[in-house]
Amino acid sequence: MEENRLDEVTVYGGKLSFLIPHEWEELEGEDEPLFSYPGADSGWLRVSLITIKAHEETPTQRLKQLFDGKENVIQDEQTGNWISTRERDTEEAGNKIHLYYWFVANIVEPDLVREAVFSYTVLADRVNDPETKKMVDLIAQVVGLANFDPKVSDSTDTNS
Repeated sequence: MEENRLDEVTVYGGKLSFLIPHEWEELEGEDEPLFSYPGADSGWLRVSLITIKAHEETPTQRLKQLFDGKENVIQDEQTGNWISTRERDTEEAGNKIHLYYWFVANIVEPDLVREAVFSYTVLADRVNDPETKKMVDLIAQVVGLANFDPKVSDSTDTNS
């Protein structure tokens, strides 16, 4: 795996862009954008996007409300994105899987807050594999740099 080669992908009509490993491809036929290595049997990155319009509160207040009660909240110094992480184990189609989540949000002027929910799914028996750990670390670094393009703003959009 080449460690430093990343490509920017743009999803949801340009509202969100982020980096993924160069070798990854977008899987077709999915409701939400889904990326992984070609032919992978573990390690899929999915992203959803929620747009919230601040009505009676300011966008900053709405962003803070969004992260109230969430754990592991940090703010990326470079982008200003708010980020919260969590993990959980579950089962899907009889397979034990482990999910890593990154909730990444920011203000899109004048009155929107956008939240991207990134989830990375691995087979539970691969959680401690060095390649899995390396990929989780990489994803954790790049999702904080996600860009919510302020030029693509549809104030009537409440759920992208």
